[in-house]
Amino acid sequence: MNGPVTGQGAGPGVGPPRGGRTVLAVWTRRPLHPAALTRRESARFAALTGRVRREQWLIARHALRTLLGILGLPADTTAYAFPHRRLSLSHVGGAAVAAGLAVPDARVAGVGVDLETAREARAGTARFFLGDRERSWLESVPEPIRAGEHVRLWTVKEALFKADPDNRHTVLRDYTTDDPAAGSGSAHRRATAAPPHAAAFGYTAVRLGDARLAVAVSSVPPLPVPRPSLPPVRTVTVPSVTFDDVAHRISATLSVPVDTLTPETRLRDLAADSFLLVEMAVDLQEEFDALFTQADLREVTTLGQLAGLVGAQP
Repeated sequence: MNGPVTGQGAGPGVGPPRGGRTVLAVWTRRPLHPAALTRRESARFAALTGRVRREQWLIARHALRTLLGILGLPADTTAYAFPHRRLSLSHVGGAAVAAGLAVPDARVAGVGVDLETAREARAGTARFFLGDRERSWLESVPEPIRAGEHVRLWTVKEALFKADPDNRHTVLRDYTTDDPAAGSGSAHRRATAAPPHAAAFGYTAVRLGDARLAVAVSSVPPLPVPRPSLPPVRTVTVPSVTFDDVAHRISATLSVPVDTLTPETRLRDLAADSFLLVEMAVDLQEEFDALFTQADLREVTTLGQLAGLVGAQP
């Protein structure tokens, strides 16, 4: 276990700058031993399938369990649901990081953390999670460092999403950094994306070995903010989408034989890289004029479920 990393303010640590709050982060590549699981954790672990998925779950439990011990919180990790006012968890490629406020703060609505290993970023995925101004800035970045900035902004947006207690109906593009070039700074959520209970954010993004780490905190507004009026809803009728339609489109996007795709095919078996999954989701939304949220995508594990999600759009 490599642990804990701490930071405060806009300095080199991992604490978001708003209010100088201290966030502790613990990261590890070591799985928790199954014998150390609580009864409820053991039941959840037993329900998991696949060696990689089970090992990754144990690594994430190790990071979260260690952080809970540092913060003096109960150790059973099944007692915590995310988004959380004080805690957040991320895992990727055999590593995991858990982050949490060092001291409870009534002004904090949520904490978010994201960890991504170094990889080649696909330029086409930027339109899925960056606004027009952010994309323009990214395109102006010199080519040698553009991929690294692409991944940094991805981790920032994921951390902002996780820090938002009202993220059930939002997507990553709903969160906008005030200065996309800043390693630490402030951000906000599009006013019409969700009830504005916690629309102000601070974040910090740092390098952690060969990975990128971002932590975000959402703040409770000092006064209630009236929800803006929404434009009239326009209803349209679109042709129904079949599984074969989705399969053929995915085959073209990922360059895989269409006859190997079935409703039971797992998305992670098709594209372990999260950027590939994002590119596939963007392509399906554009092809079938569909709209689904980040939370919707997180609940989809098979092609059959994805086809149902696309086909269920109004």
